[in-house]
Amino acid sequence: MPGFLKQSIHLTAILTVLIARAALASDWPQLLGPTRDAVYAGPSLNLDWPKDGPPVLWSVDVGQGYSCPVISNGKVVQCHRLGDDLVVSCLELQTGKMVWEQKHPMKFQDGAYFDSGPRPTPAIKDGRVYVFNTDGYLLCLDLNDGKKVWSRHPKQEFKSSSTWHGFVSSPLVTDKAVILPVGATNAGVVAFNREDGKALWQVLDDKASASSPMLANLQGKERLLIITRSALHCMDLETGSDIWKLHTRKQTSGNVYCASPVVFSNYLFLSGWYKLGAQLYELKDGPPQKLWDEDNSIATHYANVVPYQSHFYGFHGHGWERGGPNLRCIEIATGKIIWEQPQVGSGTIIRYQDNLLILTENGDLQVAQASPKAFKVTNRVQVVGRTTRSYPAIADGFVVIKGPKKLVCLDLRKK
Repeated sequence: MPGFLKQSIHLTAILTVLIARAALASDWPQLLGPTRDAVYAGPSLNLDWPKDGPPVLWSVDVGQGYSCPVISNGKVVQCHRLGDDLVVSCLELQTGKMVWEQKHPMKFQDGAYFDSGPRPTPAIKDGRVYVFNTDGYLLCLDLNDGKKVWSRHPKQEFKSSSTWHGFVSSPLVTDKAVILPVGATNAGVVAFNREDGKALWQVLDDKASASSPMLANLQGKERLLIITRSALHCMDLETGSDIWKLHTRKQTSGNVYCASPVVFSNYLFLSGWYKLGAQLYELKDGPPQKLWDEDNSIATHYANVVPYQSHFYGFHGHGWERGGPNLRCIEIATGKIIWEQPQVGSGTIIRYQDNLLILTENGDLQVAQASPKAFKVTNRVQVVGRTTRSYPAIADGFVVIKGPKKLVCLDLRKK
């Protein structure tokens, strides 16, 4: 692998930090944060905790679901399921006090009889909350009072068949549209007008994966990257037309991509469990050029890898197959495994400076150095218990974590 790749990756890490710091540090308004890359670049965090962990500001009861909390304008929004209702709860960030709550009937049974709550993470933009539910219901609410602005049911309207675990993809909200993989005939991907919910465009005949759509600046132009059941598509945001596409390995209803494409500098990384492997591509004019393709590098289950300097950090494997998952560090240039650490379960990772904030399936929040030398946990605290499969939301030093029964806010502000 040419040396320029390692140098470019290092420069990209610096640029990523600068770009993230330019974003709204006070918000965590969507899946993977303000820049949709699992990087926290807000005010400094206190990672030197007492023995019993950082202060717990508040804790409230919640229902089922793996949907992640999101934060905007001092408010936390959490989707969860209570009985036969989808519940969208809005709370004050610093107190946990309920601001409003919106309910809608929900009928869904997970194909493997796991948690049957909502999986997609809502998105907040310009004072509106965009919710996509596991049963295919799409909803726009006012952030201030929770009143419904508009709603649609893409699953019914487009006669879509979801994955084994229902609709899992989190909505991508742009200046004009709410973009979703609907997975129907002539509606594989649909862009809904975010003002009134009307379809702006609908394309493809492909079924949906569980991966969430992403934005990427490619050769100076903003593009949509989205994985369907058969391919990764790079699309024009205004029309949905393909710029290029990469065919993926075989996916089925229960064996699909869950992690999203990772783009950094001029490189694209794909990874998936279920024999989907890991591939690194270089982005040029036209279709990307494959640099490597490895089956035993890092196969992500439901969470993205985090690139930092010249390495990826992430969870490899499934929670119950082949002895359980490993936390791995791999060399970006080659896919070589630098170290691996056996884990009881999987988890999610957010990067803060040169630290990894790891939320495990057991509900532990861990702090570790993002270092290729070794894996070392510098602090940890049990927060919400098993089974936890969502990312924390972090804003202004407040960390909000959703577990199977509790929504908890930790105070990691530097005094």
